[in-house]
Amino acid sequence: MKRLIRKILKEELEVIDKKLCDKVTDKLLSYVFIKEVKDDERPYTFGSLGELYDIYALDEEIDDVRNYDEVFKELGWGYEYDEEDPYDEGYYYRMDSPDEHYDWDAFSIEVVYDWLHSQVEKGKMGYDENLGDSGEWILPNKDILVRMKHCNFGCGLDYNYLNESYTIGGCSGQGNRIEIMRVINKDYGIEDSDLIECIVESFMYKLPQRISELGVLSDYTSTAQKSIKKINESVIDDFIEFGKKELSLDDDFRVNLTSNGDDIETLASYDMIDNEINVLTKDRAEADIIRSIAHEMVHHQQNKRGDLRGNPEEGEDGSPWEDEANAKAGVLVRRFGKINPNIYDM
Repeated sequence: MKRLIRKILKEELEVIDKKLCDKVTDKLLSYVFIKEVKDDERPYTFGSLGELYDIYALDEEIDDVRNYDEVFKELGWGYEYDEEDPYDEGYYYRMDSPDEHYDWDAFSIEVVYDWLHSQVEKGKMGYDENLGDSGEWILPNKDILVRMKHCNFGCGLDYNYLNESYTIGGCSGQGNRIEIMRVINKDYGIEDSDLIECIVESFMYKLPQRISELGVLSDYTSTAQKSIKKINESVIDDFIEFGKKELSLDDDFRVNLTSNGDDIETLASYDMIDNEINVLTKDRAEADIIRSIAHEMVHHQQNKRGDLRGNPEEGEDGSPWEDEANAKAGVLVRRFGKINPNIYDM
């Protein structure tokens, strides 16, 4: 009988806690507001790709323009490779000049400039011939700031010019979580760690919907919502096997997937001593995760060839090792994507 009473009390407590969790969560969400940055405030300007890289803008868009067939085909580019030759990296060409072939390095520059010009033609970006030495692109700052009353919670909604949509960046970071916990404890006197965790997780889960309800984001997309979709690990395994075959690799390395940003400093890394590839999965599309794995698998191939020495310059942008990893990773993803087009589904 005592055991039954304890069970009943436990179930009643769980119901009460769930109701309290939902109540506090909804109240916290009501504190959320959005501060828009006007188009004419703090615009970005750049006169070349090098200057664009320096301001850390359009990184995601540039990556998609270079690596997604459907995107660069719209810009008038094509790609060909020998399907029977696993080592053929193929070539790129302009559809109006099919006899002129481009390698990855040349293509990756030309196609981005083509995209920038197309954005100017569509009125998405500006261009002033009188700025700089030979003219500059003008990129309006369309980012939106998410703020919250009564605390220092804050993050940004980053605008993607290619998809014409917004994504949440960094809202679930440790600093924001601590701010939410502080409000929970101060305003509601809640000290139970399980209940606090319930409120924080519920708040983060419902935040995208709350932002959408504020009415300013008609083209809103949330990477937080995307991350809720479970990564198809079988597809990841299939790609690893595919990559091993394409790159002639053995089973002497390991791929570790993690959703915890505290476990890894970058989106992906390769440990040449332990032969381990670590990849962050949180808030990332499946195709992006696969591309990261492919990139690091090429570094493993370089290591097996004896090309890596562990020197810092080997990992720098534009180095021969990084250029090879970028080029081969793009080829691997495209080939795998032709067999498994569902990797591009959001």
